[in-house]
This record gives sequence, structure tokens and C-alpha cells, in this order.
Amino acid sequence: MQTLIISTIASGTFLFATTFFSIQTANPASPKLPCRVEVSNAHISKDVWIKTGKRAVKVDAFSTCHLPQSKVTLTVELWKAGLPLDHFVFKTITRSPGVTSPRARVENFDTYVFCKNNKHTSWYGVAYSKAFIGGKWQFARHVLSEKSVPIKCGT
Repeated sequence: MQTLIISTIASGTFLFATTFFSIQTANPASPKLPCRVEVSNAHISKDVWIKTGKRAVKVDAFSTCHLPQSKVTLTVELWKAGLPLDHFVFKTITRSPGVTSPRARVENFDTYVFCKNNKHTSWYGVAYSKAFIGGKWQFARHVLSEKSVPIKCGT
């Protein structure tokens, strides 16, 4: 599995898609689709703190399917809620070029940004993926964290 890290500051980024499995916010009460992407709520990462001694806001995500899939690409973005518009902060891409067994997860736990101060800031994650399944490219829509979480982590 290969992870690419991309960081960009954008004044306005809009999400769009073409052919997809589903569109939804992460919601534990909603029925689970057989092929899906899930993304966590933003949180302060204990793992990053242990490894670096620095506070960081993080989101985790995974892609899974009940069918064999290959060439899986899982993209995870970290967004900051703001006025007048929310804005993109950071993105990582995980690629699994081989075949992934049914119900196995392709995980991305590398999407975080270091806190610069303790200012309350609302954060959320966005995740989406593509995979080669049954001889065709399939695309999973953008899935948002269940909620935008205010955290003492300003950037």
C-alpha cells in the first residue's frame, strides 16, 4: 500500500462526482452498504502525539467491499469549517495496487495536520475512493464525517 500526501491552501474548493456507490455522512445508525467508505470524526491524535510530541487534528478512513477489488485508491481530506465557506486543509491518498480480498479494508490513518494554537476550530473529514471491481471502475462518493467537531486546535 502506498500513501501520497498532498497539502494545498484553497480559498474555495467544491466537491463533485460522476458515478458512485453511495452518498452519505458517516452514521452508525444507517445501514452499511456492501461496498463503502467510512470516515471518522476529527479528533486529536494520540498516536501522532506519542510519535512527535506535537498535537495534531486527525481523521481516519477505510474502504471495504464484499467483492474482490483491485487498484483501490482511497482519498481522505481534512476540512476546517469556517465563514463564509469551509475550506480544504490537507489530503492524503492511499493506493493498494494489488487485489484486496472480500471484506478486507484499505485503510488511511495518515491524514492529520499539526495544531499551531489552542483556538477552537471545527474540523471534519471527507473520504472517497475508486476501485476496479468485476471488470469495471467503480467510484465511491464523497462521505463526510458524522459531525463537524470543535477542537482546541487552530492552524
